[in-house]
Amino acid sequence: MTRLTDNDVKDIPQKLGELEEFLEKHTGRSIKKLACEAVGMWEYAVDPKEYTIAVVPVTTGEGVINGFSESVKETCTWLGFDAFITEHTDIHGFREATEKKVNIIFMADDDDFVAYNLQARKCAYNSMSTAKAYLAALAAATDLLVKKEVLVVGAGRVGSRMATLLLAKGANVTITDIDLEKCKAIQKEYPRVKIAEDVREAIRNHKYILNASPAHIETEDIQEGAIISSPGVPNTFDAEAYKKALIIHDPLVIGTAAMAMESAYFSYLGCRK
Repeated sequence: MTRLTDNDVKDIPQKLGELEEFLEKHTGRSIKKLACEAVGMWEYAVDPKEYTIAVVPVTTGEGVINGFSESVKETCTWLGFDAFITEHTDIHGFREATEKKVNIIFMADDDDFVAYNLQARKCAYNSMSTAKAYLAALAAATDLLVKKEVLVVGAGRVGSRMATLLLAKGANVTITDIDLEKCKAIQKEYPRVKIAEDVREAIRNHKYILNASPAHIETEDIQEGAIISSPGVPNTFDAEAYKKALIIHDPLVIGTAAMAMESAYFSYLGCRK
């Protein structure tokens, strides 16, 4: 995962209501409904109140991001889950969570961020859940993506997943990245994906954009009325960009919500087998 900073997650718990209002206004979905739609489940398939989530702080690598665990916990609580942060960290925290017989454990290090369902023995991964969630947000804001020309900026883990998910939605997909070899690798596996070599020109030529890159998008390149679904961090859009386009962005909540709902859904699917 792209490592967040303390400033990225500052005030997230206090701004959940603002994000909910923004999503309902521009996509017609609450945080929970968008998360459910993203992972392909009916909004009421699972009752979050029946699940306990433990968030385990991880100190390895560069260490704990101040406010990260609290933001994940508050996001899960907002969805209706019984969530708490373990007293202990790392493996000791994982042990604490299992001894308290939780259903789902959230953990993140410098490389990955997962929600592990102990009953189903399956993980929801942040990169995939984030890709699904921001694609769902773009689809909701644009009234479906079938045959629409959609640009994916960034060909990393999230961007590559976005490209494949867009194809499944019937969109016409173009991908761009300063590292063209990454784009070519995606096109080799999915020949329907087009490659744009000039990043700025590609942005100027597209109204619908999924931005999975931490690189700055120049405001002058953004079309008037564009819709940009952007999980990339840092968020470098300026005030003028927000006037020109509908920009759907938050550093953590949307992806985390999708992870939580998908992880709970694993239990539901297991019970139906």
